[in-house]
Amino acid sequence: MTASPDTNTEADDFALADEFALATQTPLLPLLIERIEAAGGRITFAEFMAQALGHPEHGYYSRAGLTWGRDGDYETSPEVHPIFGYLWARQVLECWQRLGGPSSFALIEVGCGSGAFMRAILTWLRARAPHCFAAVRPVMLDGHPNRLADQRAHLTGAGFEAEHTLTADWLARPERVTGVVISNEFFDALPVHLVRRDGETFIERYVTHEDGALCLVDGPLSTPAIEAYFARLGLPPGDGALAEVGLAASEAMRAIASKMERGYLLSIDYGYPARDLYASWRRQGTLMAFRRHSPQPDPLAEPGRLDLTVHVDFTSLAAAAEGFEEAPLVSQAEALMALGLGEALRAASRRAAVDAQRFAADRRAAEVLCEPEGLGRIRVLALAKGAPLDGLRCLRPVLG
Repeated sequence: MTASPDTNTEADDFALADEFALATQTPLLPLLIERIEAAGGRITFAEFMAQALGHPEHGYYSRAGLTWGRDGDYETSPEVHPIFGYLWARQVLECWQRLGGPSSFALIEVGCGSGAFMRAILTWLRARAPHCFAAVRPVMLDGHPNRLADQRAHLTGAGFEAEHTLTADWLARPERVTGVVISNEFFDALPVHLVRRDGETFIERYVTHEDGALCLVDGPLSTPAIEAYFARLGLPPGDGALAEVGLAASEAMRAIASKMERGYLLSIDYGYPARDLYASWRRQGTLMAFRRHSPQPDPLAEPGRLDLTVHVDFTSLAAAAEGFEEAPLVSQAEALMALGLGEALRAASRRAAVDAQRFAADRRAAEVLCEPEGLGRIRVLALAKGAPLDGLRCLRPVLG
């Protein structure tokens, strides 16, 4: 016997659609639509991305209560295991030694996320290198007050003191520093322009709105800096290919590098050299949106609730650090092994008989950090000014 349909089904379904539309709207969406209207009907994707991630109240990274790690939208290396920070602390120690062991040594992290990276570095230095720890002046830079507050609480809870400052305020200071500037997945979250090559010209993709939803529309380039960017590289993307142009990343690197008197810039990020990033076979670019560890199909959906990321152009990033020597890129897996991950695992294995569960967790963390299709393929850009770069520990080849 066939059940008779509910006579209210159609009305209920329309109501459900309305409820879903309201649920997927975000506080940022009407503000973006207002901005689009004020700009004449469209804004660059770079402006959209800047607002979606960094709006003072409703941006993804600005909001209160942002969760990191397994319970958040993604997990970066410092949240996987403290060993990540411990190994990079060894590199910080070597940098301090190469700079002559100064009594005051700036350790600056840009875009500090949860604060776990700096906490692990300082924990290792305090326990293993007290002379360096006494010299270190930690500075944590971020673009959002809520993040600075969370990072301060994270470090204070471990008994550490650091300066917590908005990145723009730190860059505006006249003084220059000697030390190390380190970042993990910072440049890949900076705004990008979206372009498509069309023969000998470029078309830019803008954000507009239609029926209350955001969408992309083509138009001429918003700035001649985009053509100049590819002219410097001498390497345009393939004809018809979509690509991202990280003008903001280059500007950020240029500003950070200008603050360094002597020292090292260590950037750990997803990305490629320009020849690979803009290879003719790469047709769709690298832009991705994430929520709850899953890629999302539409980066314009639910602005302020999705993490947006792109792969970094390391060629342009290194060129922006004027006056710095550049080392060849290495993968995160290679860098961590060079910094002693294998030795750390062997030491942990000696405790396996006492605490097998802990050793299994440590080994699993090492595998995650070095996974070739995951975090292990992140690349490390090492730059130096007024200090030796050759033979830096994270760059040393590791024999299999």
